[in-house]
Amino acid sequence: MKNISTIFLALIAVSALALQKPERHFGCPAGKNVCIYPIDDANLQCETIFDFQVALHIPLGGMIQPQFRHEIDIKLTLPSGDILTPESLFGKEPELRNWTFLVQEDLADRNPKRFKSYATTYRNVVIHRKYGSGLVEVTVHARGVTTKVTYILHKPTKRRAKNVVLFIGDGMALPMMAAARLVSRGMYNGKYNDTLNIEKFPYLALQNPAGVDSIITDSANSATSFNTGQKSSFGALGVYGDSGDDNFAHPKQETIAEHIKRRFGMSVGVVTTSEIQDATPGAVWAHVRRREEKAAITAQAINGCQDCVLAVQPDVIMGGGGKYFKPMDSIDGSDMYANFSAKGYTVTHTRAEMMAAANDERTEKLLTISHNEDMEVWLDRNIYTDNMNDSSKSPTVNGPPPTDQPNLDEMVMAAIKVLSKNENGFYLMAEAASIDTSAHNLDIPRTLSDLIELDNTVGKVKKWAKEHGDDTLIMVTADHGHGFDVFGTVDTNIWDLAVFANEEGPVSDVDNYCSAVTDNIGRVFNVSVEPTTGMPLRESNIARRLAIGSYAFAGYPDYMDSNGDGFPDTWDVRTTLAAGMNNFPDHTEDYKVSPSMKRPAAPASLRFLSNALGVPDVLGFVNNPSDDPNGIFLSGNIASYLPTGVHTTQDVGLFAYGPGAEKVGGIMDNTEVFHIIASALGFGTDGDVDADNHLFNDVIRCKHDGDSCHCGEAGEGYVCACARNGPPAFVLPTTKLCSLKGSKIMPM
Repeated sequence: MKNISTIFLALIAVSALALQKPERHFGCPAGKNVCIYPIDDANLQCETIFDFQVALHIPLGGMIQPQFRHEIDIKLTLPSGDILTPESLFGKEPELRNWTFLVQEDLADRNPKRFKSYATTYRNVVIHRKYGSGLVEVTVHARGVTTKVTYILHKPTKRRAKNVVLFIGDGMALPMMAAARLVSRGMYNGKYNDTLNIEKFPYLALQNPAGVDSIITDSANSATSFNTGQKSSFGALGVYGDSGDDNFAHPKQETIAEHIKRRFGMSVGVVTTSEIQDATPGAVWAHVRRREEKAAITAQAINGCQDCVLAVQPDVIMGGGGKYFKPMDSIDGSDMYANFSAKGYTVTHTRAEMMAAANDERTEKLLTISHNEDMEVWLDRNIYTDNMNDSSKSPTVNGPPPTDQPNLDEMVMAAIKVLSKNENGFYLMAEAASIDTSAHNLDIPRTLSDLIELDNTVGKVKKWAKEHGDDTLIMVTADHGHGFDVFGTVDTNIWDLAVFANEEGPVSDVDNYCSAVTDNIGRVFNVSVEPTTGMPLRESNIARRLAIGSYAFAGYPDYMDSNGDGFPDTWDVRTTLAAGMNNFPDHTEDYKVSPSMKRPAAPASLRFLSNALGVPDVLGFVNNPSDDPNGIFLSGNIASYLPTGVHTTQDVGLFAYGPGAEKVGGIMDNTEVFHIIASALGFGTDGDVDADNHLFNDVIRCKHDGDSCHCGEAGEGYVCACARNGPPAFVLPTTKLCSLKGSKIMPM
């Protein structure tokens, strides 16, 4: 049988088949015949690398010159006033490509139009800082049509942060944080006993996660914005989504990791509880239109992409995803563990091995892959540990069950131990991926426990930063939200007094207000009645719903944290949270903790869709009878081809601490995360240190000229400067320790 999600995606697949209007899906200016990348209204950092592309769309069969670049006249007006052709500005010739694609007016359009695209692409270009900062205007004349887009070129700033740690709570909606605060910290007389560590950060904002092609984003799209400062499309990593069908040829943008490796010699770390090839971690280094290209993403970590200036080779990579390291599923059939080892990585697979490697001074690069796919969520790593006892989950070929998986805080602190050996500083992206995994599956206890795990980790990193010079910018945000909220509490004792399902009397009267209801696959559930009175025999839904307390009947839940670790002593309490999502498939809900991850919906043949699409045995999703069998039935409100809940359009939180954090505030776009980091690290100024907003407080490191140290003004927090081909200039301290002795700066 064919999965309906596969069929649906095929109907609207990018470029290879049919699309709605190009201006919607590709970021093209509305009503024009060309697409320009970077897209209109982009913000750029000077001297960061990007691909500049202009693609002309003409109806299939239209005549065009063999050298079609001559039909496209391109001019760039720079902040300096210079008006240049791409060849003059970038100093290189373009790559010429062409492809065919279909365009629908909308999803109901049965007669899509076929177009040919002719692209002129200038790979790996920069706009030098000599052209100034401000407005850049691109003007394209093609076949009698003029198209203009504008960019903002940011003014370079001097460096203020030595390190950056970016935490991503995947799917972490603000109401989830409130629920985690309630469960973790508790409440007394209407006041929370404490806030989360994240909420103690001095700067916060609301962040908009939408993308080029939709109001609803995915993790790839958002992570691209965080790492490149550019908006992109669903499923895209480090590229703009043009209409082409080559996943590896779309115009790309340089990531933070690429820039700081190339210009500053910094270290890079990636930590996640998902597969390391997944969207959020992959966006640190990868350039590919489809996030599903996981074997390629694995290889790109050490080899780079086909047009990349360099391979990032993150110094630390931790998470799951062993499947794509094994020869059976690797990009070329090779042992990717061996390939990483050949690049200097210490390869580990367990918590114990990871900790030993991190504590070994000889470890320069560390790869820890502890699961074949996504790592287990916190509850299954720490409470329901039997869920790890499955050898099919082993990250290695024929390996043992992954029963010794590290927690997020252990991975992050081990990563910092390795990364902080580099005196040039580091960038670490750490993702609590399982917040999203659990939220999709409508598993609230697992969602909240992974959020608490993230919060504990943030607290430890902030403590580390304070103890190590307080020169680390820490940012915490989410890539998107879920439609989550708490609407009361549930007394599980009252719930359990309701009639239970069994083989003789399954809970099938899913709606006691109707004589019968029909589910997604056409099954009719009749309501049983007592023959004398005519009353329902099993008022299961109504009885259970009486256990849900709202307003004054809600009271407080029973969670306790007696050991102060931030986690409830048990998630199996009498009075729990009445909480859930605003979108879901057909499923039953009992509001209790499950001993394993919830699977709310199960596949079934959808006859009505098979008939409508003319495709036999279309597979969709209906209530999973084995998941929460004693729960109340909730009729799905999303498309029947979706087995889980979906992302929502809500703004998410952005929290910041450290040098550069003061730029966070108000309502912000997700691309601004990148630009705040770029500013704090001194993009465009080669990382020159800002003497007025210094890096270090006590001892300073600097390059030295013979036996002397060239430093800025003496005083608390002074910053070193060094002569470099001319007069003294503030630079990133790297090699020599200096101290203040009397009125002189002396080598140590």
